[in-house]
Parts: sequence; structure tokens; C-alpha cells
Amino acid sequence: MVEQPCISHRYWTVTAANNYKDTVNLPRTKFDMRANAAKREPELQKFWANHQIYETLSQNNPGEAFILHDGPPYANGSLHMGHALNKILKDIINKYQLLQGRKGRYVPGWDCHGLPIELKVLQNMSAKEREGLTPLKLRQKARDFALKTVEEQRESFKRFGVWGDWDNPYLTLRPEYEAAQIAVFGQMVLKGYIYRGLKSVHWSPSSKTALAEAELEYPEGHTSQSIYAAFKMKKLSKAAAALKPYLETLWVAIWTTTPWTIPANLAVAVNPDLEYAVVEADPDYEPANAKYLLVAAEAVERLSATLGTPLTVKAKIKGKI
Repeated sequence: MVEQPCISHRYWTVTAANNYKDTVNLPRTKFDMRANAAKREPELQKFWANHQIYETLSQNNPGEAFILHDGPPYANGSLHMGHALNKILKDIINKYQLLQGRKGRYVPGWDCHGLPIELKVLQNMSAKEREGLTPLKLRQKARDFALKTVEEQRESFKRFGVWGDWDNPYLTLRPEYEAAQIAVFGQMVLKGYIYRGLKSVHWSPSSKTALAEAELEYPEGHTSQSIYAAFKMKKLSKAAAALKPYLETLWVAIWTTTPWTIPANLAVAVNPDLEYAVVEADPDYEPANAKYLLVAAEAVERLSATLGTPLTVKAKIKGKI
């Protein structure tokens, strides 16, 4: 052995002048020193496939069936970390159930409809190509794109090591799937669960399509302005006949923090448990044709302070009469 001073620290280190590897009694195995995952993982997955490990366990395990209803990913592009987190966590659950002796069967699927797929198709087209695009042509292009993406994502999910019935997935664009959806919808109609109503629908000028609530994104730090507005009272029910003297110039006052919904508003809802008051504003303050306002009785004083004008209560009525 040779003693050498270590320049960077105030102590001495001992280094080996000779190679000790031949003097250490280590076990000899077939395991590689490196994981070499890029090579080994496909070999392991091929072994699973050749020996039908998943199929054997899912069909021959003695325990009861375990079913995990998996929400399908959109067939709209390459996989990302979100896909990996989702599928691998579910695969852990499925494999755990198989190890517990249950018949776990995982049927993968894909959502092949909707805006995410249409946007991808449109992004891959030039402005000139879009000019001659009809709804039918767009649907066909979206279908072709979705089917191509399903194949790409399926191979990637297999590469993740996820077990499942990959040869028989469910696709929402298949006629039999759509027929089953219509059948379920029909049952809901017959049971009275479906009704027709009105609601505001968000519109994207850039994508030229309607947006779901979850698809809305606001700039960081954005604060919408609140506004006061009034809606003209059209007619009264028989139970509200006491308000008839005010009907011609009676408006319903509202306050909202979502002013962009006003253009789509067709009606005002009232709380059946609250008491409402018909108030008369100062004559000098009255807006055109709005001599009387219907407001919540407990909000009269606050509204008067906000508007800066006295409000005189002329009548009161319950929301539900």
C-alpha cells in the first residue's frame, strides 16, 4: 500500500497499488451489470406474449372477476407523461388483482370523436386545403387520423408493459358501439331522464367551435368585471296577480360576475325560498321604461347604497307562490 496525501482535505487516504478484484470472492450470476432496458424490456414483453401470461391468468385464476372500467384516451396524437401515469397506475392495480388470484380482464379503448381530434386534423392542413373542406370531408379525415393514432398509441402502451386485451379494444367510432350508445340513450328517454332546455354555450372564435366548461382557460391574473342588469317582466302567473299594477314597467334586477353570458340569457331564475320586493327608484334616477325593479327583499338596502338612490318598497312576494 502507498499512502498519499489528499490535497483538498486535511486527512490521509489509502489507495491500492494492486488490483484486488481477483482476490474478492464474489458470486457469479447471469445478470448483467447494466439493466440495458432498451434491449431487455422488449425481450421480456415478447416472453409474456409468447407464453400468454396475461391471457392465462385472466381466464384461469380461481378467484372472482375483477373489472376496471377505464376511461379512454383521445386518439389525437402521440403519448405523453399524462398517458403513462394514467395507464401504468391502472396496470399496477390490474396486475395486483391477478396476483391475488382474481380473473382480471382489462379491455382498452379509445375516444375517437370530438374537438381534440378535429383540431389535430385542421392543424395538419393548409389554409387552401381548409377552404374546400366540408363537414363530411372533415369527419372522414378525422376518422382516418383517429384510426392511425389508435395503432400508434396501442404499440406505445404495449411498450409501457401494460397488460390487456389489445387485439380487441373498443373504439367509439365503431357502428356497434354507437348503436349501443343510442340504445342506452333511448332507455334514458323512456325513463324520463332526458329533457330539452336552454343554456349558454361557450364559443371559441379561433377554433370556430363550441367549448365545454372544462375547456375554458383564462389568462393568469384575469378578473372579470361584474355588472348590474335588468330583465323586463313579460307576464305574471295567477298567483302573482298582486304585482299586476306594476307589470307595465316592472323589471327584474340581477348582478353577475360573468357578464359574457348576458347575450345568451333568456330568463331569470328566482329562489323559491326567498322573499322578493318590488321597489320604486327615485324618479330622477329611473332608467327608461323601468319604474319598478324586482329584487331580493334582504338586498334592497345594499342595492340602494350601490346605486346611490333611495329605493321604496311597494310590494313583497315569495319566490315560490
